[in-house]
Amino acid sequence: MNEWGIWFLLSCKRYLKKASFLVILLALPAGTFFIRSREKKETLEIRIAVCAEGETENSLEGKLADRLVDMGESSLFRFYKCDSEEQVKAEVASRRAECGYFLSAGLLDRLEQKDYRRCIRVFSAPSTVLAPLSTEVVFSALMELYGKDIFVEYIMEQQEIGETAAAVGVDDERLKEQAASLYDKWKDNGSTFRFEYQNIDSEGRGAFLKEQAVNVFPVRGIVAVYLFIVGLYSAVMVGIDEEKGLFLPLHYWKRRGGELAVLAAPVFLAALSGLGALASGGRLEGLGKEAKAMGIYVFAVCVISYVVKVLFRKPQVVCCLIPLFLVGSLVFSPVFVDIGQLFPALEWMEKMFLPSYYLRAF
Repeated sequence: MNEWGIWFLLSCKRYLKKASFLVILLALPAGTFFIRSREKKETLEIRIAVCAEGETENSLEGKLADRLVDMGESSLFRFYKCDSEEQVKAEVASRRAECGYFLSAGLLDRLEQKDYRRCIRVFSAPSTVLAPLSTEVVFSALMELYGKDIFVEYIMEQQEIGETAAAVGVDDERLKEQAASLYDKWKDNGSTFRFEYQNIDSEGRGAFLKEQAVNVFPVRGIVAVYLFIVGLYSAVMVGIDEEKGLFLPLHYWKRRGGELAVLAAPVFLAALSGLGALASGGRLEGLGKEAKAMGIYVFAVCVISYVVKVLFRKPQVVCCLIPLFLVGSLVFSPVFVDIGQLFPALEWMEKMFLPSYYLRAF
């Protein structure tokens, strides 16, 4: 093993003996694991009250209320039943519910008679903006239950279909059964109604959404900034060691190599911690790809940190620059938000901060 390798290993051992640094290394993956577990347990829930007037087992309003309540965790909206219209109003007035729906009795008869006025009433607070969104969910559920009746009624009203059915010996009841059966078949097999959702970036590139759950905590962004700050901190420590004369016995070029080896040691350890955080946070995209990207990023962090050390010389100055790099990386790099999407005039600012390049690779 050459001298630089020895410097690197000794520096790793030196930092691992620091309890504070070791705690930081372990805290990142442990923290992301805890936050991810909390994200799974805590779901964004919008409570909506619903009441079916004179609900019976086979009534359309009763089935609709049950269908909305049964959506459960598959929907952003959490519907729950109330016993009366007054209770729905009270739930909305107290803001226990974002809005409320009252389904009038005889809903099926009123729809068939085209008596739509006030058959479904919505109660919402003036400040809410979610009532129109929940209305889409309600009418979607209504169409699941009532769409078959509309289709069957349409088929029975077509004179040509009736004549063709009669010619082959199919009576009206049999025709209704076949129409209902075909409706169920083509509704559920995905060939009639099909939706594709895409994420479109600023350059128009689309990426299909492959999973429903969204990770709220920006694990990769925090890891990128974390490594960058560790690199700058390591540059400060190298500067302090240099002032103490630690590298004076070495020849000039060996001294530079030793300084880089010492600087790289905590960044390497932080990279292992970062990979652990990505794994515990559920953001690991293949070990080979992650290791390659992380290796390149670690090399870039070491080089940039060393350049900053050489340019500003004094470790105290580099230490004062760390908050600037920290805030700038968090604001202008796409960690929490892509600032270039909101303010295109500031898009060039992200290129000044190293974490942006690592994050753009994913």
